[in-house]
Amino acid sequence: MTPFAAARQRLCARLLATTLVVASGAALLVAGGCSSAETERKKREEKADFHYKLALGYFQARNIDLAIRELVRALDFDATHPDSRYLYGFILFGRKRYEEAALNFRRALEKRPRFFAARNHLGVTYLELERYHEAIQTLEPLLKEATYTTPYLPHNNIGWAYLKLGNLRMSEKHLRMAVFLNPKFCLGHRNLGLLAVERRDTTAAIGHLEDATRRCPKFAAAWFKLGEAYSMKQRGADAQAAFRQCASLEGETLLGRRCSARIIGGGTP
Repeated sequence: MTPFAAARQRLCARLLATTLVVASGAALLVAGGCSSAETERKKREEKADFHYKLALGYFQARNIDLAIRELVRALDFDATHPDSRYLYGFILFGRKRYEEAALNFRRALEKRPRFFAARNHLGVTYLELERYHEAIQTLEPLLKEATYTTPYLPHNNIGWAYLKLGNLRMSEKHLRMAVFLNPKFCLGHRNLGLLAVERRDTTAAIGHLEDATRRCPKFAAAWFKLGEAYSMKQRGADAQAAFRQCASLEGETLLGRRCSARIIGGGTP
């Protein structure tokens, strides 16, 4: 090997060694950066969890304004925090801010696709928005989830959506499945009563509504509908008793006043 060739070989070796050192350093920097980012993400998640738990405590104590404050803080740390999104959506739904509630339920599902409660409440929110087709599409996946423990809820909600769309056959299918899965489900019995009213089958309507009020004696809305059904059958005394029961339960609420207005002579007992 000539001196020139030997020198060139030594230079190449030094360059290769330098390149390896630089590359290793860069790799360490990248790894260090990733580790740092992961640590920061976990810290933000932990802070979001902390504020969510505070919010849940305030919510359970019915201090809704403080619950909202803590949820906003939680979402400042982690905008995708699914539990915070769900609880915030639940509160917004209760305040009839349905579009905002739906947004939060959707965000919760984006982060946790198997968040069953969020999916069911999103479907219910679409019902309130009269977006019945979207409600059905949102709720149907729950019927295929073997680990979902309350399938009677989406069956009822899908049945209600079909009732509002005028598809009485599909409505009956899902409402009957709801009460089959949970015979004590008073809302399902009431909704079957409303379906029977839609079909002008007053006798069946009375039967379902009596089931609802017998199983849930404090279900004022069912008492009101039962009173109306009795009235259609010219059962005046039974209708008056049902309206009085509704008025007694609801007092000065909108429903209570509607019931009172149907009592002959007016007023509550």
